[in-house]
Amino acid sequence: MIDYSLTFYFAGSIENILANEFSPTLVFAVENDIVLPYLALTVVFYYVMGYTILHFLENEDIYPIGVFIILLMSVTHVLGGLSWFVLKEAYSNMIFMLSMTSIIIAISVFGYEVLKRE
Repeated sequence: MIDYSLTFYFAGSIENILANEFSPTLVFAVENDIVLPYLALTVVFYYVMGYTILHFLENEDIYPIGVFIILLMSVTHVLGGLSWFVLKEAYSNMIFMLSMTSIIIAISVFGYEVLKRE
């Protein structure tokens, strides 16, 4: 919610969001005037997925890494909302790299777990 609140606050207009937003799902929601249901579903989805993932990892050695990845994605979303205030390409690239870092960590840990269990 913080990400989207900052996006709508700092973007200034719907036209600016449509022209410059990176998220195709948010652009779709804005174009079709379904922003509130989209935001509600997004928040529920993130909560349920985060809870489910951590529940499955509860008794695993990689539980702290799961927490770290979820926290990293949360920070990435907040920083993404602030990108509308900063408006620098280097800042946007940094946020993209944070997203890619969380994906690389997740894939690496998954690979480690697969190899460890063989």
